Amino acid sequence: MFVSTYEGAIDVKGRVSVPAPFRAALGGGSRVFLWPALDGSKCLQGGGEALMRVYQQTIARLPLQSMERKVLTTTIISRSADLKMDDPGRIKIPEKMLARVGIDKKLMFVGALESFQIWAPEAYAEHEASMAEAALDPAITNALVAPYNAAVEAGDVPGLGPVGGGE
Repeated sequence: MFVSTYEGAIDVKGRVSVPAPFRAALGGGSRVFLWPALDGSKCLQGGGEALMRVYQQTIARLPLQSMERKVLTTTIISRSADLKMDDPGRIKIPEKMLARVGIDKKLMFVGALESFQIWAPEAYAEHEASMAEAALDPAITNALVAPYNAAVEAGDVPGLGPVGGGE
């Protein structure tokens, strides 16, 4: 699982060190996949081979010529960079990808559970402030109630009971 936020910098050879907790979340794999965020955010989405297998299996279940399959194949698969992490845990992000999201030298690795994001620090600060403001809306926090209760009922949250509210 990818959690927390880490600052990084691109070295003179164009490499960046993947944070150690993120390397651990990759499960020992040396491949990192990056692509521009689907929602238009000024960041790169990333993950390892496990996440790409989920996308592969999910997209493969869509009808072959469906618009959904074409869009997801183009926006995730075709735009992905398949990067090999070196022994010290560094990757070289293509310059075109960095330019697309406004990253020059400094960057932020941001955990997003099964994936992670890479942001320019200024863009992430704006995004984080926007998300903090959105979190004040009770509908956002109430959106957790139904999935939480489903997890409790499935036995995925031992020792805890369901909560009220929400819908």
